[in-house]
Amino acid sequence: MVKKIKILVVDDIPEARENLKKLLAFEPDFEVVGTASSGRDGISQAREHLPDIILMDINMPDMDGITATNELRKTIPGVGVIMMSVQGEAEYIRRAMAAGARDFLTKPPPAEELYATVRRVAEITREMFDGATIVDEKKKGPQKLEVPAERNTHVIAVYSPQGGAGKTTVATNLAASLMREGTRVLLVDLDLQFGDVGVFLNLKPQATIVELIKGVDDLDTDLVNTVLVTHDSGLRVLAAPLRPEDAELVPQDKIPLLLDKLRGLFDYIVVDLPTRLDEMALAIFDMAARILLVVNPTLPSLKNALAIMGIMANLEYPEEKTQLVLNRVSSDLERNRVTISGAAIEQKLRRKALASIPNDERKVLFAVNRGISVVAKDRNQSPARELIALADALIASLTPQTEAAPTPQQQPAKAQQSRLGRLFGG
Repeated sequence: MVKKIKILVVDDIPEARENLKKLLAFEPDFEVVGTASSGRDGISQAREHLPDIILMDINMPDMDGITATNELRKTIPGVGVIMMSVQGEAEYIRRAMAAGARDFLTKPPPAEELYATVRRVAEITREMFDGATIVDEKKKGPQKLEVPAERNTHVIAVYSPQGGAGKTTVATNLAASLMREGTRVLLVDLDLQFGDVGVFLNLKPQATIVELIKGVDDLDTDLVNTVLVTHDSGLRVLAAPLRPEDAELVPQDKIPLLLDKLRGLFDYIVVDLPTRLDEMALAIFDMAARILLVVNPTLPSLKNALAIMGIMANLEYPEEKTQLVLNRVSSDLERNRVTISGAAIEQKLRRKALASIPNDERKVLFAVNRGISVVAKDRNQSPARELIALADALIASLTPQTEAAPTPQQQPAKAQQSRLGRLFGG
């Protein structure tokens, strides 16, 4: 028998409460255990019924939804609050997430979106708290982020100096392919202005790296789990800012610290980097166990790859750290000398490719435009087969290693100076 998701509806408008109850009644795995007309009443009923989910209106008399959610976060951490409002502005969403809401819905929510959100938040909350209900008053409040010391996290940077090389396609499908039973994977979108990871995976994040970076110096578990989005595969995603101008709200010098604090929560952290080569990119390169250099079989791409390989040599990285991934390879075009052959690229770069991903624009565009990963279906056919093989090869190359990549605090003194200065003698 499927365990029902217990739901409490909190809204000051009687008609809104009844409409939600009717919608939820259609689903056999939902059970509305109560309704409340204010935040204060909602807290009282939450203590009585211990629901899995609370649908919480944001604007209410007596006590609003933000205040009530903040109180519930401290005293009943095992409940997942979904905030609702007729206004879907970014500021409302930020306030809701900062208070501890797990998701946000614009009123009135479409039935299918409501059902999917309730199930997703219930699953995430159960995984996080595993039956936690009311906390001890002496221990209430946000719990500081603690990571298991025994987990050896591998940071994998996916990079291309050329836009349009298929870097995000490689990053998203690599992360999805790394998901195995008992393996935790985080995908981080660091293209702060125009990140597309959320679009590629059909995710609608309500909170992004903007919210997480604000509290990076003293992260707590609730905030981390609230901001990270969970894909259907179980992959966790840290999304880029929703608007290009919000990139200014992310101090880039804090990003390595954020990734360092998330290490230990995951087995793999896959980072989708922008094309710009700056201090942030070099800092991620330093902490990465592997750098996947995505190269297309074109002359401009080869020229840029040569430049990057020279930089890697100047940084004195070991050879195995930087791995070559040939993307959009076509044997037909190679035979007709339309594109540069993979063998010629490997010879020029003096590096054997870890993977060669065949060019199949139809399958890739089909997946991208529907928000699904290429590896989600037809896993035994190209290019899904080669993307999965890339993940297998990466796992095999990292498995024998026992030492984690050095964290920013562990870098040798040489690395503490400007990384660009290391390249140009500054």
